[in-house]
Amino acid sequence: MIWKIVGAMSVECHEEARVNLPKEKKPRSDVCMQLNPKFYKEISPEFRTKLKSYRENHPIKKIKFNNKEIEYISCGSGEKTVLTFHGALGNAEGNFQAINFFEKKYRVIAPSITNFETLDELSEGVNEVLKSENVEEYILIGQSFGSFMAQPYFHRNFKKIKALILVNSYPPNNERVDDFKKAMKIIKLIPAFILRKLMSRELMKLVKENMEMPPKIREELKFLKAFIRERLSSVEKSVIICQSRLTGEFNSEKYRIEDYLGWDGKVIIFTANDDKGFPYHEKLKRQYPNVEEIIFENVGHMGTLLKRDEYHAILNRFLTSLN
Repeated sequence: MIWKIVGAMSVECHEEARVNLPKEKKPRSDVCMQLNPKFYKEISPEFRTKLKSYRENHPIKKIKFNNKEIEYISCGSGEKTVLTFHGALGNAEGNFQAINFFEKKYRVIAPSITNFETLDELSEGVNEVLKSENVEEYILIGQSFGSFMAQPYFHRNFKKIKALILVNSYPPNNERVDDFKKAMKIIKLIPAFILRKLMSRELMKLVKENMEMPPKIREELKFLKAFIRERLSSVEKSVIICQSRLTGEFNSEKYRIEDYLGWDGKVIIFTANDDKGFPYHEKLKRQYPNVEEIIFENVGHMGTLLKRDEYHAILNRFLTSLN
């Protein structure tokens, strides 16, 4: 039961594993540039090369906040800025598929949200990153766990946000608060290596290999699984505890459309008829004004991979419509 609860934090599966490389970036010097053959030896040279080049061209930046270090990526250029939140157990790099798409036309800020104690601290820490980058107005996107964190962040900062994009999301569920409190007590007692194995099992459930897909997409899916396993191999127990705690706090909050009176921005929600969050999609829509909803068919949690061209076309149309 514990991992049904924790698994419900949901996970951005890093579903789009195709990386087109930007140019003229300073090379990255941290250890993540290296591709561990343990995870990537059976991955095609094409994907290995793209990931290595991506890491070399997207340096990790850091700022101090509340005696902590916040890592983030800042890249791209354009009149509009996109703030993107990664999925569960991810980090700034974990959102590379969103970064790759948005940086072609927009400036992108991608912070790591793995070490905040509360939702208020998350909001304040992300705002410090934006302040350090001289960003005052922006578009917010979150997928899966990132979409859970985007909702409370939007609630606290909506006056500065031009648009909200939620992918594979659901609204707070107050009935699950006690479940998460119980889960937290158990998680703290489980050794880190066991937590990693259990989380890996939950993550892989979202990567449905039995679906029909072109060979090229299936190869990306294989790469995706290697990318997830690499991340999980080094994720610290404190990250699992942090994100479980944040998700529990998220479920204790309430958001109403009346909270955003006078906000003239737009919201777009992407879901799928067979995704875990779909039963709550109507409640999620009722939270916000000016909502558009896109429902993909029979793609589970992998719509941004299996429906990538359609997803990108809709995003481009939505972003172009913003003032």
